[in-house]
Amino acid sequence: MTAMIFHRATTIIPLFSGLLLILAITGCSSSSSGGGVFGQTFNVSGQWSGTITETTGVARAATVTFADSGGTVTGTISVVGHTCFSGGNLTGTSSQAPTNTTDDNPLTADQENSNLGSVNVSLASGQTSGGISAVTISSGGSGYVEPPVVIFGTPTSEGRSATGIAVLGTDATSDQVASVVITDPGSGYIFGPAVTFSGGEGSGAIGTATLDASTITDSVTMNLVGSSSSLNGTYSGVWKGSSSECSAQTSGNIRLTRL
Repeated sequence: MTAMIFHRATTIIPLFSGLLLILAITGCSSSSSGGGVFGQTFNVSGQWSGTITETTGVARAATVTFADSGGTVTGTISVVGHTCFSGGNLTGTSSQAPTNTTDDNPLTADQENSNLGSVNVSLASGQTSGGISAVTISSGGSGYVEPPVVIFGTPTSEGRSATGIAVLGTDATSDQVASVVITDPGSGYIFGPAVTFSGGEGSGAIGTATLDASTITDSVTMNLVGSSSSLNGTYSGVWKGSSSECSAQTSGNIRLTRL
């Protein structure tokens, strides 16, 4: 009978009349050649700090708090000196890198890149804000010999004041304010501002401003990739309550490191 001998590193298999075949068994390493960490889970809960770079190339200091519960992410962000926004609430999702992707060895059953993934969150202004769409005249007043100056209240969030021109009535109401033509809807209003009328030698006109619902969307999307300790990515969106430039587009890069 031919004897069979087993070792941890080799296996000896008998072949034909005493001929032996020696097979070397190579152990699989549980570590990755990339940035992954075997046995960990991609979760971004915690405190982060880093920079947000504007399109001008200026890097602004940022602090972020994430709460990651099974891939549902909430949190807050604060940015110092950014042209368009200073911070707000974050909502979105996180996803762990799937198997057989970068840093995962497809020849092993484990997943070395379990600590890698992506985060996609949106920053929304803490309060809806927008411009003025119209002014409703509840009382035209009397005694106006020329259109009075229309004055809108100051926006309650970052933005600019609306402007408008008063229009007097005709015939029997020619000394009263009949309407207001909006020349600039302004931005940053959370509630319809007070409307007052000055000059024109009359008095008593009363108007109520209405917010333009189409102008109250302030949202920036952030797309980040990396690990549970370091994230990098980009952001883009609009922030209409700040300036005309931010209303068209705000974008840049983000770099975050877990504290």
